[in-house]
Amino acid sequence: MAYRMDDSPAGAPTEQPGDAARDTQPDDVSPLPPPAGSSPPPPPELEQVTAKAVRYIKAKRGGDLAAIVLTGSATRQALMPHSDVNLMVLVRGTEGRHELVRIQDRIVEIRYLGIASAEEQLKASLRLPATLRKARVLFEFEAAGSRYLEQAQTRFRQGTPSLTLHEKIRLRSDARHWLGKAEDHREQPAMAQYLFSIYLDECINAFYYLRGFWLPSAKESLRFLAQRDPALGDLFQQALVTLELPLRLELGRRIAEHLFKEIPSPARID
Repeated sequence: MAYRMDDSPAGAPTEQPGDAARDTQPDDVSPLPPPAGSSPPPPPELEQVTAKAVRYIKAKRGGDLAAIVLTGSATRQALMPHSDVNLMVLVRGTEGRHELVRIQDRIVEIRYLGIASAEEQLKASLRLPATLRKARVLFEFEAAGSRYLEQAQTRFRQGTPSLTLHEKIRLRSDARHWLGKAEDHREQPAMAQYLFSIYLDECINAFYYLRGFWLPSAKESLRFLAQRDPALGDLFQQALVTLELPLRLELGRRIAEHLFKEIPSPARID
């Protein structure tokens, strides 16, 4: 459920004990400006939404709040009419939960993370370092948000971890499993189409893992794939727009042959 926040007294968040003293500090008055040399300023509507979200989070969290970071399409100048606004909130202690609120006509997804947990996720995630490349600090205490984004930039420059042969075989087997399931359900076209869509998702993720690229946003994943491998991109394009199930399955087999051509099948033991 998403809660609506507006400027009326009934919709304003209540202040928690201990918040007032902290909110009088000079560095706690307004969102931080974007760094020099960053992308063009976001639309005024986004500034209004984020300002209200920052006030809401600060009033709700109190003394354990370390930083509020704007992520997602809003930081890439790619905010669409139905895009959510994504915020990562770093807090002291341990926490890992999500909250959805509504501000004006936007859904705001707020993800709360303990600082230590957020740093661990940077080490393990194949998507987070790329997601945070253009992130922007809206509020921070003692430079907690800036330090975290510096760590994300360092992790991004280090590149993705190399896969072992076993991990590559696992990627191949997992993807082909879903293609096989789709072929097994030819007599149930709706089910087969659904299973085939899972197969395509598995193949897109496998492309990034195998080629050593960070996972981009869903909106950018096919465009980047097609730039790096035009032949594979063309196969995906055809598979996504073709309606006939037999042709889609044939395209799926061609995708597998192209994507996994250098990866062996699991060893036979019989």
